Amino acid sequence: MTRAILTALPRSRLLSPLRPPAERVLNAARRASNTRWVVFAVVAAIVLARSSIFVFWEQSHFDSNQAVIGLMAKHLMEGRAIPVFMYGQNYMLAVEAWLAAPLFFAMGVSVAALKLPLLAINVIVAFLLLWLLERESGLPPALAGLATLFFVLPAPGTAAKLLEASGAILEPFLYVLLLWLTRRRPVWCGLILGFGFVHREFTIYGFAGVLIFDARDGLFTLHQLRRTLIVLGSAAAVWLVIQLATPYGSAMGPGTTVADLRNASSSLVQLENRLCFDWRTVPGGFWKIVTLHWPLLFGTDVQPLRRFSIESNVTQGMTGVWLLLGAAMVLAPLRIATHLARERRWCRDDDFCAYLVIVGIFSVAGYVLTRCGVIDLPRMRYDMLSIFGAVGLAGWYLRIEHSKGLRAAWILLVLAWAAVAAAAHGRLWSEYLLHPSIGGKQQIVRHLDARGVRYAISQYRDAYVVAFLTDEKIIVQSDRVRILAYQREVNAHRQEAVRISRTPCAGGESPMPGIYFCPP
Repeated sequence: MTRAILTALPRSRLLSPLRPPAERVLNAARRASNTRWVVFAVVAAIVLARSSIFVFWEQSHFDSNQAVIGLMAKHLMEGRAIPVFMYGQNYMLAVEAWLAAPLFFAMGVSVAALKLPLLAINVIVAFLLLWLLERESGLPPALAGLATLFFVLPAPGTAAKLLEASGAILEPFLYVLLLWLTRRRPVWCGLILGFGFVHREFTIYGFAGVLIFDARDGLFTLHQLRRTLIVLGSAAAVWLVIQLATPYGSAMGPGTTVADLRNASSSLVQLENRLCFDWRTVPGGFWKIVTLHWPLLFGTDVQPLRRFSIESNVTQGMTGVWLLLGAAMVLAPLRIATHLARERRWCRDDDFCAYLVIVGIFSVAGYVLTRCGVIDLPRMRYDMLSIFGAVGLAGWYLRIEHSKGLRAAWILLVLAWAAVAAAAHGRLWSEYLLHPSIGGKQQIVRHLDARGVRYAISQYRDAYVVAFLTDEKIIVQSDRVRILAYQREVNAHRQEAVRISRTPCAGGESPMPGIYFCPP
């Protein structure tokens, strides 16, 4: 009887009681894998979309600081110089020049070749954030992607900064993530800390965050003390190697050494000289962060893109959008605090998100406390890591929120903010595709070239851009010296030189509005 019933049942029905658990696990894993790849592809596409204008349109966002890095890469590629630090200073490693030099050799000297490594780093940082939020915090791929939007889809003003080849605006994002990944491998962690700190001191915020979690696990245990000492020893070894190499580097361009610098003190001494402490400025400094700096960094304030040195007539931001993002950023910590109070224990899944939040807090505190409350607007470079704080807060909230209604409302708030940023990028793309314009510095180059000018004198803002864009066919002497050979060469041909001025001059001509070619 039993055999007859079993024989009569379809084979799929017969096996179904045994197969569903395994099938459900397999299907869930397959769906998660498919979703993961879709999210990674979408994130990569967004990063490419918000970055490409600043990479492939040289007039979009290119200044003399970036031009100096480009010239360093060109001189390195040609074997004329070996830069250790940025020309004209003894801090901020020449990493971007070394990354660009092989591309210059393969592709030729261009703004795009200079910025392609930065584009790659943007994608790597975005992927690392996705991977770590999923692996360490247990977030589903889609929610991990949502949390990364603060880095993946910032407003154009901030996106341009993340593609700015001016020394080390982007790289601390990568170093902070690498420090977390290597926190259990002290030698690697120390090497990254030492290199990252000499490259850009903001890397120290990541190490401070790692130390906080080490303290939770017993900072003063013998094992932990040994590991910390290995990290610091490895970092010190990197710093020592760089200091030993510094005298052999080209400090101010081809044919120079560190002796040609006006201030040849070590990078640590120069860092100390740049610090400024005044407790009276702290309250006002934090207020400026909230009311001035963050609205620019997160693109909520209505601002013309020209304020960020972007060649465009487009604006970013929208009136009132700060209320949406502000509501999301207030709700998240409140719900996290409520969750922690209710649970009364720390979940290890919160570690990575908390680390990102701590890095963001250190970044803000360091900006306010070490610069006498002076907030450098709209350059933003001294506190870009607030973006990581927002990513961490978002990931943490999405991990602990159990109310479907609150989570949905929070997601809508963040997506509304992201839509405003995306709209600004859309307007920028429309402008560059439908109404492309020649940048002001490109026009200066054209007018100089039409007149057969090969030597010029200019303010820093124009000098090295002209030299780079012309592949050094036009040598420009600057009022702020980065390349000493240019000063000497123009002095030797001073009678042939043209002075590029932003103000009218006697005996000069105006080839374009606001620019004057004057006698030397």
